[in-house]
Amino acid sequence: MGTADLIDVPWVELGKRADTFRLLVDSLPDNCMIVETGTIREAGNWAGDGQSTLVWNMAAGVLAGHVTTIDIDPIGAQLVDELDLNHTTAITGDSLEVLRKLSAPVDLLYLDSFDIDFNHPEPAQDHHLREIAAAWHLCRPGTVVAVDDNLPHAGKGRRVAEFLLARNAEPISDTYVTAWRIR
Repeated sequence: MGTADLIDVPWVELGKRADTFRLLVDSLPDNCMIVETGTIREAGNWAGDGQSTLVWNMAAGVLAGHVTTIDIDPIGAQLVDELDLNHTTAITGDSLEVLRKLSAPVDLLYLDSFDIDFNHPEPAQDHHLREIAAAWHLCRPGTVVAVDDNLPHAGKGRRVAEFLLARNAEPISDTYVTAWRIR
């Protein structure tokens, strides 16, 4: 039984994110450190937004870990407080600036701070490339980096993939949520 089996997540409602979220949760060690860009915007929107903040918070609760979530919109921090996510610290600010200031190594870096227009994906791809570059000092062998909102050749993770593969990261999921493990 993995950690994903121990948390109260409606996996079916996560749809296209479910399998990778389960994989990510099951890959987390005890005392895990999770950093997420893009915070919960609407409680209960499992299929639409994915509710990753809630999933990471629940996993951190089981594993005695901690989540830091970053969003430029203060609604995320407000929801973290309202939902009493006691294993999560919400920071309101520009993800690029905040990521550069963090210092603790992370086990999971989840990038989802910039909405994508699949007809014009370049702005989102560029932003997430800048995020992985800003957070690279937080990564170590074993760190998992994941990016939401991917379609073949058009997702947010395209340029992140190029960055990570150039650094010999191992792809571990190539679905709507794409993920790599740092070697």
